[in-house]
Amino acid sequence: MVPSRYQAMLDALVPPSRMPPASHDATTWMAAAPGFAGFSRHDFQRRRRLHPDVAWEGACRAYALAAATHRHVLRTPEAEAQLEAAWERLRGEGGPDWPVARAMMREAWRWLDAQSARMH
Repeated sequence: MVPSRYQAMLDALVPPSRMPPASHDATTWMAAAPGFAGFSRHDFQRRRRLHPDVAWEGACRAYALAAATHRHVLRTPEAEAQLEAAWERLRGEGGPDWPVARAMMREAWRWLDAQSARMH
């Protein structure tokens, strides 16, 4: 993952109201979780078997959104509705449908939670 590539994707979003501007910086989250690129590639390859129609370009948008929202968006029904709306703006024509993107994001959040726990 190259931070500048994903920054452009994140810039396409209007951050949810609970997401502070600092969390909207791809460089920040890439530095905070240096193994995230490897995780996302591995998770994508695993999911590709279940969803062969999902391309990497679309999947990486879901991983970028997950990383950007990991610490700053509550995981409530209201927040999920905000995330779904953000996803619809970010996914473009090639991104996976929301249920698939949500599953990718949840797995990314679990991985990021585990990494955070190891650091503290």
